[in-house]
Amino acid sequence: MLFSVIVPTLNEEKFLPKLLDSLKKQKEKDFEVIIVDGGSTDKTIKRAEVYKNSIQNLRIITSSHKNVSYQRNLGAKKAKGKMLIFLDADSKVTPSFLTKLKKSIKEKPGVVYLPKTIPDLKTPDIILIFEIIYFLIEVSQYTPKPFSTGGEIIIRKEIFNIIGGFDEKVFISEDHEFIQRAKKYGITARTLPKVKVTFSLRRMQKEGRLKFFLKYLYSSAQTIISGKIEKPIFEYEMGGHLYTKSLRKTKKPQELIKKNLKKLNLLIRKTMKTLT
Repeated sequence: MLFSVIVPTLNEEKFLPKLLDSLKKQKEKDFEVIIVDGGSTDKTIKRAEVYKNSIQNLRIITSSHKNVSYQRNLGAKKAKGKMLIFLDADSKVTPSFLTKLKKSIKEKPGVVYLPKTIPDLKTPDIILIFEIIYFLIEVSQYTPKPFSTGGEIIIRKEIFNIIGGFDEKVFISEDHEFIQRAKKYGITARTLPKVKVTFSLRRMQKEGRLKFFLKYLYSSAQTIISGKIEKPIFEYEMGGHLYTKSLRKTKKPQELIKKNLKKLNLLIRKTMKTLT
């Protein structure tokens, strides 16, 4: 088998079917899907089981831990494919995703790949932000501290095992830590701009743009400085059930800026020192 698509889940009854719908439409059929559930209390597993008739190789595994890195590693252990594809439960792909991936791998031989993430919110400002972020991610691959495009990582199984999988002790940005650890093994991830994954902005829509991007900037800076984040640096809950209710009330932009400005300035200075 060529591809193993590994999807960690936790209460994703609302979002997982959208991903599975996109996977069942794949033109390339040499793949399996492994759902690794972290103990969902909703209908996630029942929703996934419906697709066993339309996705030929679909397996559902129950994890003993609610930990995205643990769940990804467990899925990797059970995988039969030569290439591991990690996708988030709230993401989506086009019907030609695996076909384009297969072609891109032949054109760009390597062992670790990063697809291009595109936002599910198609406003000009958000699209521009994602283009800038992807450009920076591409450039970062040629530095000692490269970044990932998120949980969407594609890697040869034997290399994944050599690197040691995802660090299960990392609180956040485990994807960046993984790519940086690969770099220490002399492995540079190849970016694939033609292979696209739709990234869900549900967290941003719930928390608000400013708070969302402040968290992203803060965690990115911390990752550059320390390499990995093992202790909670802000509130970051997991699970699809958090996005089925009405949006939370967020603090006013002025309050958030005032609260985080000094902290961000200090982080930016430390980050610049680390990169120079």
